[in-house]
Amino acid sequence: MLESNGLSNRRTYLLATGALSASLLGGCLDADDGSDVLGDPEYAEDRPDPGGVSMEEMPDLNGSLTVYSGRSQPRIGELMEYVENLYDDFSLEVRYDDTADLISAIETEDETPADVFYGSETQSMTHLKDEGYTVSLPNDVLELAGEDSVDPDGYWTGFTRRFRAIAYNTDSFDADELPDDIFAYAEDERFRGTLMWPPDQGSFQAFITVMRLLEGEEGTRDWLRAMVDEQDVVASPGGDSALAQAVGDGEVGVGLTNHYVVRDHGGDSIDLAFTNDDAGSMYNVTGGAVMADSDEQETAADFVRHLVSAEAQEYFATTTWEYPTIDGVEPLEELPGTDEFDPPDFDLNELADPEPTLELLRSEDVL
Repeated sequence: MLESNGLSNRRTYLLATGALSASLLGGCLDADDGSDVLGDPEYAEDRPDPGGVSMEEMPDLNGSLTVYSGRSQPRIGELMEYVENLYDDFSLEVRYDDTADLISAIETEDETPADVFYGSETQSMTHLKDEGYTVSLPNDVLELAGEDSVDPDGYWTGFTRRFRAIAYNTDSFDADELPDDIFAYAEDERFRGTLMWPPDQGSFQAFITVMRLLEGEEGTRDWLRAMVDEQDVVASPGGDSALAQAVGDGEVGVGLTNHYVVRDHGGDSIDLAFTNDDAGSMYNVTGGAVMADSDEQETAADFVRHLVSAEAQEYFATTTWEYPTIDGVEPLEELPGTDEFDPPDFDLNELADPEPTLELLRSEDVL
């Protein structure tokens, strides 16, 4: 029999897995062999207990929800299953796909079955907001994440933050040799012939969009031309992951990428540096929004709430290597603290229209 407050089933599950203990809040559910660890056991151990609101303190989830996820199953599938298994009367159906394909599906469906959209970056969530496909979130959901990770209009909230970074080969460069100005990489002859970027990636295109916003189109065009004509930058053959591999293997000395891709190369020959107060250290967020067509908007909002919980944020930190959006959950020790670099100020909603950036990249034969 469930208690009147609806917490009995959840407590039974949490106790059975050891999740109510400090080991949950440290990222480990149970089992010495790591088989029941939520997230990556290698990085979940010896972590401080996270702050924030626990799932145990959040409203129960009931019924069923459909989630359209632009994040892949390998990155978040374990967490989705964990949340689903907390509740006897709750089920999740998650459609994992490329973000652009999910947006296209929503725009062509007469009435989308999606209750929640899980965006891999703010551009997609802002686009859905602007086209009227999503509804505003409750204030008590929005208040969980930091202001810099929440839509100012209240239509989406961030789950994780990722920063642009300079990945470098530690056999080729020392950290103190690397400039903290993104424009220096287009000017310094030390980097000629040893630079790589992934121009077909949405995160790279968002970086160029921020450069356009901060430096203007002509300043950005000059930087692109210098990178191509003077520095002989090469395109990654396989996005950010292949770029990380190329840097770590010494095929190139420097790569322009997202901070978390250092995990894609397991050796000690790759590390991160950051520029300061320019597009080279801009950030973006993954996050969630509730669909206007949903018949379960309250439950959908509470599901989004669960992904800004202490447990979910600890999972993201240790598994995706991204930066949490709530206070009280620290990034991995393997990553620089956010006080070690200075991202620029800009409106994340301004990333929603990529077309001027795409036109610029095409006109300079970068795409």
